[in-house]
Amino acid sequence: MGVHPHQDPLSGTERRPAGRFRKLGAAVAAVAALVAGTAAQASAQYVEINNVVVEQRADPAVIRHSDGYYYMTASVPDYKRLELRRSTTLQGLGSAATSTVFTAPSTGPLSGWIWAPDVRFHDGAWYLYFSASPSNATFDQRLYYMKNTSANPMTGTWSAPQRMYTHVESFQLDPATFELGGRRYFTWAQKDPNSGDNSHVFIARMTSPTTIDRNTVATIARPTYAWEREGYPVAEGPQTIIRNGRVFIAYSVAATDSRYKLGLVSASTSADLTNPASWTKSATPVFSTANGVYGPGHGSFTVAEDGKTDILVYHGRDYADPYPDALRDPNRHTRMQQLFWSDNGYPFFGQPMPNGRTPLGIKGAHSGKCVDNWAFDKTPGALVRLYDCNGNTAQQFEFNYLGNRYYEIRNRNTGTCLDNANGSTALNANVGLYPCNGTTAQQWGIRDRGNGWFQLYNVAGRTCLDNYEWNTANGARISLYTCNTGAAQMWRRG
Repeated sequence: MGVHPHQDPLSGTERRPAGRFRKLGAAVAAVAALVAGTAAQASAQYVEINNVVVEQRADPAVIRHSDGYYYMTASVPDYKRLELRRSTTLQGLGSAATSTVFTAPSTGPLSGWIWAPDVRFHDGAWYLYFSASPSNATFDQRLYYMKNTSANPMTGTWSAPQRMYTHVESFQLDPATFELGGRRYFTWAQKDPNSGDNSHVFIARMTSPTTIDRNTVATIARPTYAWEREGYPVAEGPQTIIRNGRVFIAYSVAATDSRYKLGLVSASTSADLTNPASWTKSATPVFSTANGVYGPGHGSFTVAEDGKTDILVYHGRDYADPYPDALRDPNRHTRMQQLFWSDNGYPFFGQPMPNGRTPLGIKGAHSGKCVDNWAFDKTPGALVRLYDCNGNTAQQFEFNYLGNRYYEIRNRNTGTCLDNANGSTALNANVGLYPCNGTTAQQWGIRDRGNGWFQLYNVAGRTCLDNYEWNTANGARISLYTCNTGAAQMWRRG
């Protein structure tokens, strides 16, 4: 990165010492609180994932268990094995040792293909849920489970596979479970015999870790939109995350090539989840091909090593056209990235991050430049500006979710937070970096503007982060302005 001038080259926007030191008393109080041993905000969790994480593993399921390990299972390229691995870090799953839990026999109902396993811990035991088929009818998939009572599922004995029955006998796949309000639910994909679609997403209450109440089975996602029917009319791979008083289920649609993508349905946590009317479906896809990642979909949700930052796990290819076809091409790789939350309480998926370690920047749509800790200035109140994106720490910002639909945005170079100077509601108010304090001047909402772009809404100012005067020069001022649809207010991670 080039050295920034300390003087503002733009007229009328000089740095004012009063702006830098306006909260000195608050900073002193914060230091005193730390000395006294009172609670303070935890340091930022900089989620830097080097993608891809696990090569040639599709349909990844990752959970973080109470023993501190991440456990992962996925479809292997030959569809003949159930495999499990574990690591204390997300990145470490890529090099972790694997344990083969089950291998398809040469004959019988499980001798064909094994698809999309899911690992869970229920009532003191581990379960692997999956679908399998006979070798003489490889698409005749049915649901199965295996159980292990060892504390460490990489060891001990797994039970023989047993059938798990749904409400009707037809093509079945992609099992997963979740819990809410003391109840356990089962989700899966299945062919509706009364429909010409390949599959729909179903839900039911569970009466045990291996049985469902068939009287509660409900369809919650069908491929009704054109983007859900590209190539094939498919709704499959349900994955659940619960936040902000709602249950969100992301599901995968369309052909499993570059057209594969995620849709989303949601319901209130207080609703009857087995009533189809409780669910609302997004009219547009929430995650699709971009940045050299093709056909992103079918994965799971987990948390980062800090135990709170939400992580999206999914698979995708590095090229558009699978060979010899989408099913037999082995190169769907496991990928991960931070999942964000919009200020309306809904998940913001953004776009797939490209291969490698993506800098944690905030890039402007109009300028093509990144929000920057100008001149690496650590003075409280130092203003941020735009500069050529280069990935150094002055341009790295971590979004820490506060649980109230807003974020604290912390700069990696300074350790301080993006701040509306003086909590101003005036148009073109200054934006700087100040010691993190939890005030509304440092609370920012993400507003989804499509195709991975978002606005940053400041709670105190009730205004949005803005590329002042649409200036594209290095050192261009950043301010707060009335929220609008202009490119000067559109931002993207990376």
